[in-house]
Amino acid sequence: MIKRVMIAEDHKETADAIADFMRFVFPDWTLEHAVTGKEAVEKTLADPADVMVLDIALADDVNGLEVIKKLWEGGLRDKPRVIVITALGNRAFRGPRTGRPWVEQLNEHERTLVAAFFEKPYGWHAFLSAVAKAANVPPPEKIKLIPDNE
Repeated sequence: MIKRVMIAEDHKETADAIADFMRFVFPDWTLEHAVTGKEAVEKTLADPADVMVLDIALADDVNGLEVIKKLWEGGLRDKPRVIVITALGNRAFRGPRTGRPWVEQLNEHERTLVAAFFEKPYGWHAFLSAVAKAANVPPPEKIKLIPDNE
């Protein structure tokens, strides 16, 4: 089954790496890209992808957690299933619950959009398996060709 994935990541090298691994494992899937939180929100509200890979720190003042809040406020409930990624550590240094995990900055309802959280650097095997699960498909056999520590 063909799925659509929105990659919301402002670092070109990271976005390219995610896209390359996803094209290898899920060659039929459609990949889209957003650099800013505003762009991710606009594109997703207009036509939600099945899965969103979402960095917390993006190239504008709309961070990843605000993207999730805006998607929820925009009426999205079932998709996209969001895989949150960050290089900022696993604990928030801002928001209503400083010092707590990033996802806990979201309210209970908004958290239902989050399928997984990964702190960079993460293992590709685990990451791609989480993407498959978020897309509600079994992980393809090709995932086994990728070591989890790469």
